[in-house]
Amino acid sequence: MLHKLTSTLWSLGMLCLLPGLATAHPGSLDLNGGHYYGPSYHCHLPNCEIPDTFEFGNLRRDGVFTEYRDREKFFNEDDWSFEEDWDGDCQSTRQEMLVLTSRATVTYTNPRNCIVRTGEWLDEYTGEVFTVANQVDIDHVIPRMYAHTHGGDRWPADKKLQFSNDALNLIVTEKREKRRKADRGPNRYLPREEFQCEYVRLWNAVAEKYNLDLENRDKNEIKRVLKSCPEQ
Repeated sequence: MLHKLTSTLWSLGMLCLLPGLATAHPGSLDLNGGHYYGPSYHCHLPNCEIPDTFEFGNLRRDGVFTEYRDREKFFNEDDWSFEEDWDGDCQSTRQEMLVLTSRATVTYTNPRNCIVRTGEWLDEYTGEVFTVANQVDIDHVIPRMYAHTHGGDRWPADKKLQFSNDALNLIVTEKREKRRKADRGPNRYLPREEFQCEYVRLWNAVAEKYNLDLENRDKNEIKRVLKSCPEQ
């Protein structure tokens, strides 16, 4: 319930803030030697390739033979920026989420209340409770890399930023568990059994909100989990 409430509030706020932040020319290149700019991709280094999603005749849903890993080299952190202070209150998205999701009053590392020091957070992935902020991290339920390689690279810049900072897609978890999950879909990673139903529902909700096309093996795993879940 807390996650759903904060998701609604944060999503509404980010919709108001983000559109004006995405007009600047990207400041860095991806591993391929290029970058996205508006509805196009620009190459700047020798041997730079154009993403297959921008090839003529390929502006459609991916198929069963799509090589998603081939798109990873086009991922650029600048396009999917997350650790930013969007509203100018000195708190990044991470700090905002730590404040919103703490089950106890938080304390800060400085008088300006920029960085959270302590609180109480339930890691839904593992079921463990943490009270020190640097023990946990903010995870994207659907990873940004997953979104990028599954059609998100076609999105306009403001949609990429909205996805990266949407609380519907953010959850507090232990740092080690976040690394264990990495960029995996439900077919390769599921949290503890008690949270699996809500986890796959979150995947469906985020994918529907952003019209994101999931891999068939992930869709099948979501269906498998949902078969044993109680009705909402």
